[in-house]
Amino acid sequence: MYGSGVYLAGSCTKADEYAKDEPGDYYDGINAMLLCRTCMGKMYYTTKRDENAGDNALVKKTPDCTLGDRSASAGTFREFVVHDTSQVYPEYIVFYRGLYGDQLPGEA
Repeated sequence: MYGSGVYLAGSCTKADEYAKDEPGDYYDGINAMLLCRTCMGKMYYTTKRDENAGDNALVKKTPDCTLGDRSASAGTFREFVVHDTSQVYPEYIVFYRGLYGDQLPGEA
C-alpha cells in the first residue's frame, strides 16, 4: 500500500489482522505479534494509497517513514512504514489466543 519497508501498526487490532495460526504447529491455537521500539524520524503523511512512498524515501533519503492515516480516510487504522530496517528494534514477542465472536475464554 505504501511501498517497500517494515509495516507497523499503532493498534494491536490492526496487527492481529495479519497474525495467523499454523494448526498442528508447536504453538497450535496461539498467535504472536512483535512489540517494536521504532525511530520514526521525518514523516511523510498521507491519507491516500501511495505505492511509491518507500521508493521515494530510499532514493531521496527523505522522509524516514510514511504514516498512512487510514483512520482519517477509511475509518480503520493508521499504518506506519519505516524504510530502513535499522529503525526498528523488536523488543517483545507477545503470544496470545484470539477470541472471536461470542467465544468465552477457555472455549475451543
